[in-house]
Parts: sequence; structure tokens; C-alpha cells
Amino acid sequence: MPREIIITGIHLHANATACFHHCRYCQLKSYRLRPAPLERFVALVERFIEWRNDGHEDFEIAPWYGNSHDYTLATTKALRELEKNLGWKSHVVLLGGVAHRPRREMKQWLLERRVLGIDTVVATFSGHGARHDHWNNMAGNYQFQLDTLHLAAELGLKLQQRILLIRDSVPSLDELLVDLDRIPAASHERWAIPLFYSGVARGVEEQSLTEQEIDSLPARLKDYLRDDRPNWRSEKKWIEHVRRSPDDEAEAMAISLPLDEQSLDWAEACSCDQIITELEARWRAAHLTAPSRKELCAGYGDIANDRLYFNVQQMEKAWFDRYKKDNVCRFDISATKFS
Repeated sequence: MPREIIITGIHLHANATACFHHCRYCQLKSYRLRPAPLERFVALVERFIEWRNDGHEDFEIAPWYGNSHDYTLATTKALRELEKNLGWKSHVVLLGGVAHRPRREMKQWLLERRVLGIDTVVATFSGHGARHDHWNNMAGNYQFQLDTLHLAAELGLKLQQRILLIRDSVPSLDELLVDLDRIPAASHERWAIPLFYSGVARGVEEQSLTEQEIDSLPARLKDYLRDDRPNWRSEKKWIEHVRRSPDDEAEAMAISLPLDEQSLDWAEACSCDQIITELEARWRAAHLTAPSRKELCAGYGDIANDRLYFNVQQMEKAWFDRYKKDNVCRFDISATKFS
């Protein structure tokens, strides 16, 4: 059953900025830095923006420069210019992976980014106090993020507070909400989501909540479940969903180009059309050989697993990981969504 895909965009990824605390629930597979000079990265993205604006307006261009937002000010400024040219509406800085700084330094850090148009500070919490620090893999990170949110509110920045629902941290989340409610922010949003099935987080799947556990959360916490909650399903329900879906349904996805000095050399010698044509050919060939979603579901779905997955792509990654244990993959995994 061949897998048909529709290419809707390109992700230009450079792991060129360090993450200062490697979370146990990280969505990334590796923290290894790949050198990618900023000027060359920016020039490539700018070429793709020009290409998109010349008759390819529906094609998504998604650049990503580092494993965290702990960029130098010059890098932040260059990336903000790219975001403006891309027409991005979101102007955020993520605290995940940012090195701890004293209050005075952190205030200056936030002020410099506010001048560049950043208006929202995003913090992700995986529990209260020591529970968060354990999952974040950095002592003192809970207090650092909390203090930074207070500071951001004082500076008039908007706040976004994300709460990860991890089984052994759920009992501590009421205390987390008490601390977050003490922040006198003029504007904030707050939402809670299950663990991703991606990257390092694949190894802590036993910490994912079941549907019954989600439904049994305290009412106060349930009020913050993200708006896509109706789509979260147990594996049993995802199996039923996939079985009912059309056999010939093509899947929309973006191709990915990991960037380092070697791949930049190749990309700089090609036109945007050539880059997309070559990558698209590789991705189509790999997906035609890879097992289809229905084949993965039939062979590796576990109807007894009642843990929640918040979309079918996350569920399919779990099936594919089970498939890999039993099979030699005779296709280029790096040219698939499973990479």
C-alpha cells in the first residue's frame, strides 16, 4: 500500500545554538551542535523568502537556527528580521534551554529583546519546584523561570505558560498553579498538554497520562487543557480512527533540510527550485517504500494501550518505532517524517 505525500513547505534547521539544560522530555533526538554560520543561514532563508514571494505564496518556509533561544543579541536581531519578512505574527522568546542569569542581567536580556519587537515570554513547566527541576534536568530552573515571568510582567511583556502533564508531576501541579497565579501579568495565556512522542521524550512514554487520568484531573487544571483536547485519543481510539480512514488519502507534510557547513555548500550551489525538486524526490521515494500508516497500525497497534497521543502523527511515530525493532529499514529514514 504505497504512501502518497503532498509537499507543502520546507523546514530549514540549523542546530547552531546550545541548550543549557537537556530536558528529559525534550522533543529533539540530539543536542549535538552543527556549525552553521549565521550569515550563510540568513542568506539561504532570504533566498527562499524571495522564491516564495515570486509565485509560491502557499509554500511554507520555516527556519530554525538553534536548540534554544539563548542567542546573542546580533543573532536575535537577524532572526527577528527573517520573522518579519516571513510575516510571522508570533513574537516570542522561549525560556527553555536559556542559561540562568542574575536578575539584573536577565532584565537587560529581556529589555534588549523587547526593543527588537519581542512581546511574549514563554515558559514551560513540568511540575512544581523539585519535580520540575528533575524533568527539566537543571537544578533551580523552576525558580529561574518563575522569577523571569515576574520580571517580564513588570516590563509589560505578555506571558505564555505551558504545563506538561507528566504522571509523577501531576500531584504537584496545584502548587504550580498557585505560584503562577501570583504573577501580576496584564496579559497571559496558559494551557496544559500531554507529553509529546518525539525525540528524547520517546524514552519516558510510561509517564504519559491515560484518558481516564486526564478526565480525573482536578477541575481547576482541566480548565487549562489546550483547545485541541477533543482530538486527544488513546491508542485504541487512534487504531479505530486509522482503520476508518480512506486507503488512498495523501498526507501533507513539509520536507526538511538540516543545515551545517556541508549542506550549506550544496544548497548555495543550487537554486531554490533545484533544492526542493531534489529533496522532494528523495522524500517521495522514501515514503513510497516505507510502510503506510494503515500497515503500521495493523502490524504494531496495541489496542490495550490506553495512553493518550494528541494527534495521529504522534501515534504513528510510536508504531514506527515498534516496526523498526523488527525490521531493517530499506529506505532513507532521514527523508521521512520519522527522522
